[in-house]
Amino acid sequence: MKIQLYTPLDLNTLAAMAGGRLVLFGMSENVGVTHICTDSREADGNTLFCAIRGERVDGHDYIPKAASLGCSVFLCERLPDDLPSVAYAAILVPDTVEAMGWMAGARREGDLDVLPVVAVTGSVGKTTTKEMIYAVLASARRVFKKDGNYNSTIGLPLSFLEIAPDTEGAVLEMGMSSRGEIASMTSAVRPDVAVIANVGSSHLEHLGTRENIARAKLEIAQGLRPGGTLLINGDEPLLAALGQDFDHDRPVIPQGIRVLRLSLAGADGADYTACNVTPRDRGMGFDLATPEGIWRDLWIPAMGEHLVWAAAFAAAVGQIQGLDEGQVKTGLATYRPADMRQNTRTLGGVTIIEDCYNAAPESMRAALRVLALTPAARRVAVLGDMRELGDNTEALHRGVGAEAVRQGVDLLVAVGELGQHIAQGAMDAGLPAEAVRSITGPEDYPAAARWLLGELGAGDCILFKASRAMALEKMAEAVASAVAEGLQA
Repeated sequence: MKIQLYTPLDLNTLAAMAGGRLVLFGMSENVGVTHICTDSREADGNTLFCAIRGERVDGHDYIPKAASLGCSVFLCERLPDDLPSVAYAAILVPDTVEAMGWMAGARREGDLDVLPVVAVTGSVGKTTTKEMIYAVLASARRVFKKDGNYNSTIGLPLSFLEIAPDTEGAVLEMGMSSRGEIASMTSAVRPDVAVIANVGSSHLEHLGTRENIARAKLEIAQGLRPGGTLLINGDEPLLAALGQDFDHDRPVIPQGIRVLRLSLAGADGADYTACNVTPRDRGMGFDLATPEGIWRDLWIPAMGEHLVWAAAFAAAVGQIQGLDEGQVKTGLATYRPADMRQNTRTLGGVTIIEDCYNAAPESMRAALRVLALTPAARRVAVLGDMRELGDNTEALHRGVGAEAVRQGVDLLVAVGELGQHIAQGAMDAGLPAEAVRSITGPEDYPAAARWLLGELGAGDCILFKASRAMALEKMAEAVASAVAEGLQA
């Protein structure tokens, strides 16, 4: 990861922001730093290299490599003995990742003190929700968001240090793999509005139960500024009853925080309710009941009820942030999906839905419902492994296979070792064995793509969906390339 700082900063300023001790070795404290990176291969002159101690790799071991590329300023916990004899500066801290959070916090309390900040988390769909909120707010303001994987305790502080001082809003995404990570991020950037989109099955392997996942997501409220707003999925029982006792571990919602609930099921007490949800004009239309009245005929240019959740959250955030109905409608209509997230194209009469960024049982079912909504002669699903699901892995994969049958899939390609449970679930639910093909992984993608090309015909629709580790976009691209070549022949 590498970002450009909002303005060049001298070494004393950086050390103060990080809460570290500046040590100079033949360098002036007035040196200006313009970039920050965490990968030694991206380190060069005027770049601060952050040496991060990980479970498998220790960035401190790569400080000499960074120095050999011209980097001379390091944020680190220690200096290696084999550092070349060159002029350099070190900002020494007890914990590099924690210090990066301190730097973001210093920025928040400094020139970004009045910046409206929205933070988004959720087990699935948080990037889509972030993109939708950005589309709404950007209809009226200069808003910051970061593309790519900047939703961690490392990436989020880095991205915050990139925001230009004249920015009028920021939408940030917060992911996690364990307890405490969201608490760290939200405490650094102090959001004005926090959104918890859902509680799913992702990270069951690490956290054990959905209750633990809910606890981790609710950490986002800890950093909310006084008078801030927490907007939650009111149809999720683990969120709807805030303050409930999760096995004697009660989530704490700070005093003075306004809690608002959003529902698609008409839940009692919901502050926002999306209703009259209807597929139309190659997208989804809906009305939104708000505390200020009903907003009618909102529309997004993408298919799927799960996207109505994201759009409704975005509309609610827009209203909370002072936008009117017209601005919200304009913003929603400009939404475009992020890379590898439900990107749809039609080649040679074949519709290809590429949704390969990641997968969990909830997002798999949502993608299959989109496939079912898409007009098609036949529906083909290429589905692969879902990771980090813990003890219920096999049952959850079989459930996806059964869902594929319920959503009218005519042909299934199961990818990966865990994907075979998807295949079995589909056959148990009634899909004929001859309509199921299994492949191992990326090494089989070219051959599978050629086989699929022989099976596909004009009017068919094919969905690609699996966890990021499966790199299923490579197979989607192989199919798309083969179809395109056929058009040119």
